[in-house]
Amino acid sequence: MRVIIHGYFGFGNVGDEAILSVIIDEFRSIFGDVEFVILSIDPERTMRLHHVKAVKERLTSLNFWRSFLRSHVLIFAGGGRYGYATWRRMALLALLASLLGKVVVFRAVGVYPYDWRGLPVISEKPIPFKGLIGLLIRLAVSRALYVSVRDRYSYLVLRLTGVNRRIIIEKDLAFKLKLPDPSMCKALAVKYGIAGGNVLCVNLRTLDYETNRRVVNYVVRLIQDFVKRGFNKIVFIPFGLGSFEDRFFDDDLIIAKMLREHIPGLIIVEELSPRSVLCLFNYFDHVIAMRHHAVIFALLAKKPLTAIIYDTKTLELLKGVSSDDVRVVLISNLRYGSDA
Repeated sequence: MRVIIHGYFGFGNVGDEAILSVIIDEFRSIFGDVEFVILSIDPERTMRLHHVKAVKERLTSLNFWRSFLRSHVLIFAGGGRYGYATWRRMALLALLASLLGKVVVFRAVGVYPYDWRGLPVISEKPIPFKGLIGLLIRLAVSRALYVSVRDRYSYLVLRLTGVNRRIIIEKDLAFKLKLPDPSMCKALAVKYGIAGGNVLCVNLRTLDYETNRRVVNYVVRLIQDFVKRGFNKIVFIPFGLGSFEDRFFDDDLIIAKMLREHIPGLIIVEELSPRSVLCLFNYFDHVIAMRHHAVIFALLAKKPLTAIIYDTKTLELLKGVSSDDVRVVLISNLRYGSDA
């Protein structure tokens, strides 16, 4: 079986790479010997992380078309898929695959009709895709063998767009990552000096300058409160390691460096595989998280969590979570120089 997987891969995004790890493991456990080709912006990075073949999704590339035409299955694997341009490309690729007799699967995708370019967006009311793109989505999704979405917002967007087929709502695939045993992870924890003490994990996402400033101001005061309560190690784990200069919102290290100006002892972790990142969550006593999958990792590890919400997807995720250990802070409520 030859499987081609479409997603937000190669961008240095821990959450999307976690989704890919789960898909690969699932197929291997069910079908055994599977030949994978991953569509990636950075094939070398993807091959290094997952040890499978990867190519760029480039319509002028013979390598891409060779891989696409030889495949039996096309999977659109999880993650947030934003805006008309993204869904036009996905729908056309899915329709072509269907016409060529390939199996098409949409697996736990997030469906968000608005464009996202690094500014906070919380859309409480689902809206449909309209016009030609809406038609292409209806055709592509209706022809797929299996369709699942990761939240009710995405389900309603597809329904409002006119998709009438069966759609499953399933958890983000990153929830299927198994939490590693602490004993297997100890060497990594020792490397970063977090094997003992009271450890606070921080993950923030780089957004526009004014939002960064408000978030850092708020988080600095949070950290100071945790230090007063006996926390003696502060660790920043980037869930986005950056890809291109103009995509500042992919690079958590930008806001990490802003935070370290106020917290000089901040430990910043380097790029790790999703399972290695999850390893470290065993050692945290509290997590402050903005990234969607940093929130998921905290929930997986059953750690007390302060979630700073900047996007629809994480608000949707936490609507289904009821716990005294989870505090939700909307980014729109943060004001520079004042508490949320």
